[in-house]
Amino acid sequence: MKKVLFVCTGNTCRSPMAEALFEKLINEKGLNDKFTYKSAGIYAFEHDPATYEAIEVMKKEYGIDISSHRASVLDYDDIMDSWLILVMTRHHRDMILDIYPQAADKVYTMKSFAEVDDGNPDISDPFGMDYEVYKNCANEIERLLHKIIDKLIKS
Repeated sequence: MKKVLFVCTGNTCRSPMAEALFEKLINEKGLNDKFTYKSAGIYAFEHDPATYEAIEVMKKEYGIDISSHRASVLDYDDIMDSWLILVMTRHHRDMILDIYPQAADKVYTMKSFAEVDDGNPDISDPFGMDYEVYKNCANEIERLLHKIIDKLIKS
C-alpha cells in the first residue's frame, strides 16, 4: 500500500482535517486497500489534540469525528516511509527539503500536486480563527483532495 502523509505546522488544524477527509474520500471510492495515510506537524507538540474548531467543523460539516486525533511530530521515518507527502505551504515543503533533500521527488504542496493555481499557492492556517475560517479551510482541502484522488486513480 502507498502511504500518503499530510503535513502542516502543528498537526492540530489543516493536516488532521486533510487526513480525515482523505480517509473518508478513499473509503467512498473503495480505495482503502490501496492507500494508508497519516498526518504530522513540523513544529507539533506531541499528543496535542486537534483544535476545538477543527473538531467541530469536521463533525458538523462532514460527520467525521477527529476528537481522538493527537499531534505527531514529523520525523525521518515519516519521510522515508511515505510514498507521497502533501504539505500545506511552500514554506513547509522548503523546510522538509532542507533537511531531507532526498525526498524532493515526493514532497508537494497540496495545490501544486492538485494542479490548482488560484493565485495563492498555500492553504492558509486557520489556527486561532473562528468556525467560518476553519470551514472554508476544510472546504478548500476537500476540493483539492477530490482532484488529488482523481490524479492518484489515473496514475
